Amino acid sequence: MKLFGPKSLSYYLFFASRIAAIGSILLVAYILLSLGLGNYTLVKGQFQIPLPPFGKTYIKGFYETDVIVTISLLMVFFTVFFYLLSNILKTFKAEKLFTSKAIAQLHYFALLNLVVGPLLYLIIHVAIMQKANFNDIHNLFLGLILGTFALFTAAVFKRGYEVQDENDLTI
Repeated sequence: MKLFGPKSLSYYLFFASRIAAIGSILLVAYILLSLGLGNYTLVKGQFQIPLPPFGKTYIKGFYETDVIVTISLLMVFFTVFFYLLSNILKTFKAEKLFTSKAIAQLHYFALLNLVVGPLLYLIIHVAIMQKANFNDIHNLFLGLILGTFALFTAAVFKRGYEVQDENDLTI
């Protein structure tokens, strides 16, 4: 299977990541709407929100404001993450690979992982949850590595775009 172009791996991954983005925003909207309308039960300090098509499957979490805000912020972050990822994959399934749009999408994705991700991590840990330990700091490092990789990929795409443009001018 080819990686780029129509009917390629990037074509199928585009749809998977777009579905993940839509699913994430729908899930957080459903959670917040259910909590707002009282469509939940409290069991030992945890809310349980039923998922309609799955019968006895529940969304569970501690019924505390900081937990609900944290869940909401993370779900919105992952919605944007998967949406930007799907935009990158959308440019990869196009006929022309090196485009200014692909470079821009890679920069947005890098910005999300290098700036927004660490800020969100600090806001959640310090301001909202008021944690003194950072046991899950590896998640922050993974985001920084992914953002750095996206920046390198954007630089490669920029160089490819320039070479492709030069090549188009000589023909």
